[in-house]
Amino acid sequence: MKIAYHLDNQQPISACAAAPQRAVCPHCGGIVMLRQRQRMDGERIYFWRHLDNRNRVCNGRSRPVKA
Repeated sequence: MKIAYHLDNQQPISACAAAPQRAVCPHCGGIVMLRQRQRMDGERIYFWRHLDNRNRVCNGRSRPVKA
């Protein structure tokens, strides 16, 4: 997911290099960690991910279906 809430003030924050390492999931309220991947062209992509094996029924874990 690309948007999460800040732990302290519940403000929405976007996943980027300057974002804090931990945040709150907007769907279930669980803790999410900031992760990154490097694309083939060298660009880094940032996203929020739930802690391993936690909140498995959260709707934010799956990608939304585009209509």
